[in-house]
Amino acid sequence: MFVLDQSVEVDGATIYYAVKGQGIKHLLLVHGAGAHQLWFYRMFEELQKDWRVITLDLSGHGMSDHREKYSVGQWADELSAVLRAVTNEPTVVAGHSMGSRIALALAANEPDLVSDLIMFDGNIRAPEKFPKPGERPPPREPKYYETREDALLRFRLVPGQAGPDAQYLLPLAEYSVVQREQGWSWRHDWSTITEPYDQYINERVPKLTQPVSFVYGTASQVSGSAVADYFVELATTKVEVIEIIDGGHHLMLDKPSECIAVIKGK
Repeated sequence: MFVLDQSVEVDGATIYYAVKGQGIKHLLLVHGAGAHQLWFYRMFEELQKDWRVITLDLSGHGMSDHREKYSVGQWADELSAVLRAVTNEPTVVAGHSMGSRIALALAANEPDLVSDLIMFDGNIRAPEKFPKPGERPPPREPKYYETREDALLRFRLVPGQAGPDAQYLLPLAEYSVVQREQGWSWRHDWSTITEPYDQYINERVPKLTQPVSFVYGTASQVSGSAVADYFVELATTKVEVIEIIDGGHHLMLDKPSECIAVIKGK
């Protein structure tokens, strides 16, 4: 159910992906920083009834290869390579958090590939809120645990939030955990989320031509109404702002039905 059984090579890295489901329309789901394809797993069964659902692990995440350096442009190229391997038709692309920014970059850079853009709890910063030189934290050091069970017990969402119940996090943890020489740890590359790419993203918002759904949770620590308002101010295309009541940052995990409804509206 959760296996990524296909791959493409993108600038020397193997990117794993899968295509599952019914229907004639394709939907690409893009996970966020430090995450992997299963952040959407609570939506898979329902979405696959009507869509050919494309999931992937970006480089530095999940089963895909690590790189020496990462950039949003590089990750957008990975999405492009996967889409071109799967379909010749413009695709609905839905991204979460950092994944929504990567999906945005793809839509702006290669508009022929994307029919609609859905941003789940994305964060678009005004220039005065950009991190200044020296303010961004250095790459975090990997954490290691003695046993697999110890690692699974330590799995947490970042940022944390009230839901969902712990039982729904176990599949994410089991997919994430891996044994290294130093002990049990997590598959993602801890250096992936330090790039200052706010200006790169903001410059591309006015270039979007596709309809955009900007979705945020009212309990999110990352996005919100002010972020949505700023996105609308930057954009020149049609933007629908959708508020999910009591939704945390990881909307697809604690409010999957509401997220599914947004996608099915496309």
